[in-house]
Amino acid sequence: MDFELFLESNVSCRSLADLIKITIVNLLNEKVSIQNDEEEIVIGTEYFSLALELEDISDINFVRTHYDLDVNVCIRVQLFGNTFEQGIKYLFKVIEQLLKQCGGNLLFLDNGSDQLLRKKDGQLIVNSDLNQYQIKYLTPSLLGLLGHSYIKEKLKK
Repeated sequence: MDFELFLESNVSCRSLADLIKITIVNLLNEKVSIQNDEEEIVIGTEYFSLALELEDISDINFVRTHYDLDVNVCIRVQLFGNTFEQGIKYLFKVIEQLLKQCGGNLLFLDNGSDQLLRKKDGQLIVNSDLNQYQIKYLTPSLLGLLGHSYIKEKLKK
């Protein structure tokens, strides 16, 4: 399953990648691989991969315009099907740390445009208009892993 996570961060993508790696190693006790090139930094585990974009900012510009949300980091997320249930839990623990460390805006998209989570001006919003598959995995127990209060609201596509 493919997702996109957009953040507003005051640290570089390389520093953010280091933070994510440390979070995965410390909180999840998982092995992490990192691959760097000029375009992206890819962090991989057996449950998911996270690709922090360094060059292509077209997605960031789209989010700023379409969703009216100031962000400056795009992380493409791929959860692996055979470990999806455990992987999404681990991913939400990583997002919890990003919420604490970055403190700025956040947008978590499914299928390229379905807003699942949105944080703006300190308020975390969970989309109340989910499809049948999203309802199955975006449970209250999963949302509890974020360690952040939230409200439910219908978010535009």
